[in-house]
Amino acid sequence: MVKAKLRQVARAVGFGVLSLGAGTGVFLQFALSQDATRRWKARDAWTRGWSRSLLRLFDVQVQTRGNAGIPGVGRGQGRIVVANHRSIIDIAVLLSNFGGAMISRSDIERWPIIGYAARSAGTIFVDRSSKESGSQAIAAMVERLRSHDTICIFPEGTTFEDDEVRPFRVGAFVAAQRVGVPVIPVGLAYPLGSGAAYGGETFLAHLARLAASQGTAVYVEIGDELRVRPGEEVEGFAERCRQEVQRLVLRARERERIGRC
Repeated sequence: MVKAKLRQVARAVGFGVLSLGAGTGVFLQFALSQDATRRWKARDAWTRGWSRSLLRLFDVQVQTRGNAGIPGVGRGQGRIVVANHRSIIDIAVLLSNFGGAMISRSDIERWPIIGYAARSAGTIFVDRSSKESGSQAIAAMVERLRSHDTICIFPEGTTFEDDEVRPFRVGAFVAAQRVGVPVIPVGLAYPLGSGAAYGGETFLAHLARLAASQGTAVYVEIGDELRVRPGEEVEGFAERCRQEVQRLVLRARERERIGRC
């Protein structure tokens, strides 16, 4: 009990220090450079460093299968990464593999430390109850994609504790269709009972429980890129991507089961 409490406090403090440091680093890099590509590359360096440090701090072993490609900017085209959402750790998992920027719900922008770090890292915030906010988020994604950036998103819209992938919101797929960029599907699976699943509790309660845990593995399956087919409706494309993420989640779960044997 004492060890768990000490571990919880150390990780909570470390989380705050890492987030504040990364946010400040990106902010200063943006202030010192006027070149957009250099700015986004600097952001990628800071956010990937933040995410990998956070994974080490929380003792999360990322078991990745598949090719993430060049992180962030620099590939000659933009891309959107879509994944199922099960834990706050998912953010660090995606950024450590892919770089780029996240799409996040709008209230996080106002959170202390975390909101500051997210704003500095170029997070696109969206109020899902507002059509105007949704349109603005799509426009921001289109602009980033045209700058060859990576956008990471959890299209289910919130976290769930099981392996069922819920219907996807279509905003990110509208942006992909407009710019003609690929969508990279990703499936995530954590060991059952690991404490990583985030559902039915506040962010701070989940962070505290995760910080007290002894660590966990996460199994990551990266699929082949998907593109909108000629004449395909955006809703159909979103559903095709959802089905592929579901398939990858089940593959990740199978690897997790084998790992337990």
